[in-house]
Amino acid sequence: MILTHFFGAVLGLKLLDFDYNIFKILNGFAGQSHSLDVFFVIVAEGILYLIFAGIAIFILMDKKNKERKIIALQALFAALISRVVFIELIRVFFFRLRPFVAGVVTQLVYHNPLEASFPSGHAAAMFAMAFTICFVSRKWGVFFLILALISSVCRVIVGVHYPMDIVGGFLVGILSVLAAKMVFDLWVRKRLAGPSWARHSPLGLLKKRK
Repeated sequence: MILTHFFGAVLGLKLLDFDYNIFKILNGFAGQSHSLDVFFVIVAEGILYLIFAGIAIFILMDKKNKERKIIALQALFAALISRVVFIELIRVFFFRLRPFVAGVVTQLVYHNPLEASFPSGHAAAMFAMAFTICFVSRKWGVFFLILALISSVCRVIVGVHYPMDIVGGFLVGILSVLAAKMVFDLWVRKRLAGPSWARHSPLGLLKKRK
């Protein structure tokens, strides 16, 4: 038992060292060029809203497609619960200081120093929306995933997150997708899609067999 705790502590320290080293490499790109700094800030702060706009365009491209509208609502719900429920719950039990609070970094974006760094709320919301869209459109979903990844990396570059915060946000995003899908399949989709979905749902098919 003692050896297990010892090796667990060593592994944790190694992981934190690796996380910090990757952070220093990425944050090293900040402050080198004014033009690049502006680009990093725009991407780090703006991609989340671009994905929101992209989902709106995704719906408008086929307004008669009811499934697109339902998936879009599901994506927004997944983003909401990722940030309001899962992120806040994790931060209650695990508080990690922001990089610019814990040490000397090049910080390009102002952020509340009292807010926990792990996991990344931006990354969780972006990945939650992107993975949900993949249910109906792989092309759009992959496009949003690429945007989410680029924005997440830039949030490390501008000094407000560690790489492991992004990984944590990615995992929370996946968890939120599964939770949102469960909620929509059980309660929401049946009401929005109408009788046709009810007939083809697992419960509807079971009733037919009886």
